[in-house]
Amino acid sequence: MHNIYSRYAVKRYHKSMLFCLLTGLILLAACVGNSNKPGQRNFPKVSLPVIATDQRSQAEFLAIHYWDNFDFADTSWVGSYESLTEQALFEYLSILPYSSYDVICKGISQLLDKADGNQAMYAFFYSKMEYYLSSPSSTLRNEELYIPVLEHIISSKSLDEQRKLRPKTLLPLLNKNRPSTTATNIHFTRPSGARDSLTNIKADYILVVFYDFECADCNVLKQLMSQSTVIKEMQTRKKLAILAIYPGANMEGWKKSLPQVPSSWINGYDHDEEIGRLGTYILQSIPTLYLLDRNYMVIMKEQQFNYVEAYLNTILNQQAQ
Repeated sequence: MHNIYSRYAVKRYHKSMLFCLLTGLILLAACVGNSNKPGQRNFPKVSLPVIATDQRSQAEFLAIHYWDNFDFADTSWVGSYESLTEQALFEYLSILPYSSYDVICKGISQLLDKADGNQAMYAFFYSKMEYYLSSPSSTLRNEELYIPVLEHIISSKSLDEQRKLRPKTLLPLLNKNRPSTTATNIHFTRPSGARDSLTNIKADYILVVFYDFECADCNVLKQLMSQSTVIKEMQTRKKLAILAIYPGANMEGWKKSLPQVPSSWINGYDHDEEIGRLGTYILQSIPTLYLLDRNYMVIMKEQQFNYVEAYLNTILNQQAQ
């Protein structure tokens, strides 16, 4: 059984923060509906069993039973009371990563199975889950959780084949370069004109940065990374290599931008346009970060820099002990 945080290798740090966050979410999920003001509807809560005493068991109980008291036949939940249902869904998705992956998949499947008998209900849940789990602007974006949603949409009885075309196209793409799998090799050209590839880079950890020299967020990321004491220490110890890849086609612009990239990074461009042409990496937003181990196995996929930094800091602390 895989825990989402172990798949992304972030379970080992900030345990107190995770404990507080999950405790807050569980208490909120368990207490929603306590208010009984006249004329006010509340999301129907579930009560945690007495035997669910630790964070993992509580999260896994809620992953399966969070929607037990919800009336999927009552379309007012996705009409007049849509905001309540959306808030409940947001809290549910926030709890899921603390469960094992097989429990997560079971919980998502059960939820969508119950909604599938009502077209309006199903459309609400799959559209909201699509936004929260796949949109680059969502704080809950998580491809590992989005994959079982797509799988259910493809098998849904409520949708016609036309509406399944996009999920059927997207699912194979999301299955590429998943955590705990070997990253697809990246062929690139260095500023000198020399051809190179990802698998020629030897380091305990490799941070791949897909960027665009005209991207404002990329400039912010470069600044954060350049100021990071963790990154500096890992590079000083020769434990970390940073590979910056420009996947665009503006070679002249890329060459002019070379001074903007730290000299300690390996900088290159996708000379054969494999990323775009062959879809070797699906870049839904720029910049995009992948953290790999020495065997090129994906540790983190499309993760925010603060998570990458925290994970690398954990590695440094373990080595110092």
